[in-house]
Amino acid sequence: MFGRFICLSSLLILFPQIIKTTTTVYKCGSRNQEILNNVTVTIENCTTSRCSLKRNSTVHIEIKFKPEFDVRDLIAEVHGIALNIPIPLLGVDNKSVCNNLYEEDGTKKKCPLLKGSPYIYKDEIYIIEAYPKFKVDVHWSLKDPISKNVVTCFEAPSKIVD
Repeated sequence: MFGRFICLSSLLILFPQIIKTTTTVYKCGSRNQEILNNVTVTIENCTTSRCSLKRNSTVHIEIKFKPEFDVRDLIAEVHGIALNIPIPLLGVDNKSVCNNLYEEDGTKKKCPLLKGSPYIYKDEIYIIEAYPKFKVDVHWSLKDPISKNVVTCFEAPSKIVD
C-alpha cells in the first residue's frame, strides 16, 4: 500500500503536465460570489483563486460546455474588468471560435453546434507587455453573434504579473 502511494506520488511529481486541474470561475455579473458549475474551465497554470497572467506569455484555456440551444456560429467576447472598466483582450475578443472547437473525444468540430451536446473550446491569450500589473477579472463569454444569445459566460479573478 505504501509502495503504491510512493509510486503515485513520484508520477505526480515527475509528470505534472499530465494533470489538468480546473480553474474556479464565477457566473458573469455575480461579482465573484457565485461559482459557475455547469461549465468546466481550465486556465493553464491557474490553481489559485486568482490566476497569475504573466506579461509576454501565452496562456492556454479550455472550456467544456453544452449549449442550451442550437448554435449556427459562435464568437468569444473577452475582456478584463479593472476598476469597473472593460479592457478588451487583444486577439481573442469578438472573434469566431468555430475553428477552435472539439468533440469530447478530441475530434475537431466546426459550427453549427447542437443543443445539449458536449463540446470543448480551446484557445490562447497572449498577455502583452503593455498591460499594466494589476488585479483584473477576466470576463469570457461565448455567444451567437446573430441572436446575441449567450452559450456560456464566466469571470475568472486574475492578476497581471511579470
